[in-house]
Amino acid sequence: MIHHLRRSQVDVQAYDACVEQSEWGTIYGLSWWLDQVSPDWECLVWQEQSSQLYRAVLPVPVQRRYGIRMVHQPLFCQFLALYSAESLPVAIQKDFIKALLANYALIATYQLNFPEASILSSFPALNLRQLHTHLLSLDAPYEILYQGYNRDRKMNVKRAYQADWTCREGSDITPLAEFFRQHHAHQIEGGVHPGAYALLKTLFEACEKRGYSDLWYAEKDSRVEAGAWFVTFQQRTLYLFNAATPEGRKANARTFLIDQFIRQQAGRQAWFDFESANVPSIAEFYASFGSHVVAYYELRSNRLPKIIQWLWKLKNRLLR
Repeated sequence: MIHHLRRSQVDVQAYDACVEQSEWGTIYGLSWWLDQVSPDWECLVWQEQSSQLYRAVLPVPVQRRYGIRMVHQPLFCQFLALYSAESLPVAIQKDFIKALLANYALIATYQLNFPEASILSSFPALNLRQLHTHLLSLDAPYEILYQGYNRDRKMNVKRAYQADWTCREGSDITPLAEFFRQHHAHQIEGGVHPGAYALLKTLFEACEKRGYSDLWYAEKDSRVEAGAWFVTFQQRTLYLFNAATPEGRKANARTFLIDQFIRQQAGRQAWFDFESANVPSIAEFYASFGSHVVAYYELRSNRLPKIIQWLWKLKNRLLR
């Protein structure tokens, strides 16, 4: 049976154990991460009555807007997943989606990595959109990984090293956030959420405390021109946040930082997740390192009463 739990009802130890033991386990799904990015998150749990262990969990990011309770994908959370230490029967996977639809009339946006994607399409109430990230297996010597770079990336790697960049470890993410604010924020459709920079700092400090964080800056002539924040949990590294000045972009500083990280981690049974944006030029940049495309899905569903749907659309239109 699938149980619906509020955040206060979740057994954190049992929940995190389920996430950590899952092949889909990513840092996004851990309770302390969700507490920061979606404080009112809830959870669907498959649990035997005779056991305190959770056999499978589906975290659900919930918020209220205009008095309406909805599922809404938070910042700094590319996707969530149905987490379990075991291979789940199709019937159980379907039960989770049934429970999701039964408990949430409005799914504004919910990004999900699901064991059997075809199951999602079997529910007419769900509107699905396929999204992508780019993954690079690090399980090879650097020389082999480098051969997977495309021609342009190899050329820009050479140019980056000719530019004489130095890689410096950092302990303060504020300069990186400022680079983004000054040089990239204007490119974000709809603008940057007012709380994004404070949330970034909170997550950085939490990861630093737990030993999951690598913050690297590219420096030349005593000037920092780019930075990248890598977050590693278990066997997966996220290229979570990055930015560069115009000089850094021109001289391939971020290519340098990514290549430096790949050099350092080459040979590990691990994955590098570029956390791809669904922007063709960015996707092409990440693919140029020899990564491959991995799909996940955005779910939407609106089964609110018709009058509330109309009022919801009207209010959103007026606030644009």
